[in-house]
Amino acid sequence: MRKTLFVIFLACAASIHAAESTEIRQLSKKAYTQEIQKNAVVVFDVSWGRKWGCGEFENAELMQIEFDRLPIIKNDSEKSDLVIEGPSRLFRTPNFLNYGFILPPEEYALSGVNIKVARSVSDVGRFITKRSDLIKDGKPEGGSFTVAAGEIVYIGNFFLDCQTGPILWRYYSAGKEGFEKQMGEYKRKYPFIDLERAKFRLFKSKYFGTDYNLPE
Repeated sequence: MRKTLFVIFLACAASIHAAESTEIRQLSKKAYTQEIQKNAVVVFDVSWGRKWGCGEFENAELMQIEFDRLPIIKNDSEKSDLVIEGPSRLFRTPNFLNYGFILPPEEYALSGVNIKVARSVSDVGRFITKRSDLIKDGKPEGGSFTVAAGEIVYIGNFFLDCQTGPILWRYYSAGKEGFEKQMGEYKRKYPFIDLERAKFRLFKSKYFGTDYNLPE
């Protein structure tokens, strides 16, 4: 599963967007008020900071994460339902950034990962994991998360792990205190949502994170 394709190419402009063919939207007061009864909210963090000394590389950076709603019938050339891309190089920091989306209730599979790697200033490339690497016979081999109508779900914090080379890794806020602290961050960014009923339900993966349940 950790098999990746190493490709050298120029970095493209960064943004956060959802594919036009879906109902997925960035979280807003209007969308939340009008759609929370039939849709769900997912919140998570991503760090786009540079990771130094990552495996055999001088540094690595997470550039893009993609998710598709199951069942998936797309090929590798088609845009994923949800694409999260990092900010421009000028605005990248080591901090985790808060994200929120409103989306139809369903199971969503990891369908793409893009990591920039560098051995030196002049030797730069990408590790790209495609939909066909992560979805096997329609099953989310790379991992997935599930949301139901009316739910607000925290799925974790995404960054890199370098123990065996640069790969995506799903971290999390541990314990009730850590979870409540992170919910406070989302509340400041999205004051219109009812985070008191937020659920701790991590993105689950055999390859890109370890299982963890919030203590009762």
